[in-house]
Amino acid sequence: MRVISGEFKSRKLIAPKGLKTRPTLDNIKETIFNIISPIVINASVLDLFSGTGQIGIEFYSRGAKDVYLVDKSREAMNAIKVNIESLGLDGKINVLKMDAIRAINGIYKDMKFDYIFLDPPYQDYHLLNDVLEIICINELLSDVGTIIIEENTDYELNENLFKDDFDIDTRTIGDKKIFFIKRC
Repeated sequence: MRVISGEFKSRKLIAPKGLKTRPTLDNIKETIFNIISPIVINASVLDLFSGTGQIGIEFYSRGAKDVYLVDKSREAMNAIKVNIESLGLDGKINVLKMDAIRAINGIYKDMKFDYIFLDPPYQDYHLLNDVLEIICINELLSDVGTIIIEENTDYELNENLFKDDFDIDTRTIGDKKIFFIKRC
């Protein structure tokens, strides 16, 4: 696992041991960033269920200004801290050990993000749907914002949450679906 582009291109990152954290594969990450590039200048990014922190780190490497990583796992937090420290990003990327729903209903409730990345625990579709509903209710997405979801191919997005204000693009890569939910 590595940073693909930008300031920290080719730098290696670590993942927690075990199967609890499923890092985004490099080919999927590369596809995501090819689709959304160039990113919004000085973007604000929220990476919920951040696992290794690699998506937020990739955004930072490509010029995002404010990056927020949220995960409730102690193992994930340890990996995130090692990755941030190895790149000299202490104090430059915000890290929060907290449940995703508590984070977006609490500390981040009144913020706006240009990108929100969601890759929740394996097949926890109920949690993902709850998070999406809260994102919409709390209006966490900026006027130019995009929600990016990485999920298994059997997940069906509840498009009713997004009304006519959003354009939804779905890509399938192997056994993954990537959703890009962008404000129109």
